Amino acid sequence: MKKRILAGVIGMAILVPSAVFASPYLADMIFGSVETIEQHGGTQEDYQEIEAMLQVAKGKLTEEEFQEYTELTKQLMQLKLKITNEYGVRDEEKLTPEEQQQWDELGAKLTPYFEKITGSTEP
Repeated sequence: MKKRILAGVIGMAILVPSAVFASPYLADMIFGSVETIEQHGGTQEDYQEIEAMLQVAKGKLTEEEFQEYTELTKQLMQLKLKITNEYGVRDEEKLTPEEQQQWDELGAKLTPYFEKITGSTEP
């Protein structure tokens, strides 16, 4: 009996961490992959920081809030990627007037989430 319990505990000790490592990155929901970040001057470390921020957000927001937050963040990141070159330099003048309005609206919609996640209004 003790051998079965011990075998079960050892099995769980092996399976649980590997399930965690096998889970997809939250940042992939926003960017698709780390390569997208790297094409715009980012690094693996930048990607990990974004992932960490998303993990914190997931822990602090309700499921509904997190879904809204990730959708708004995805839209904002698409605009950021559009105006960021391969060296990581952003040029907001590349945005059309409509995109600039969308940029401002997304920032306003995301502010309450940033406050809840970090205590700051800055993304």
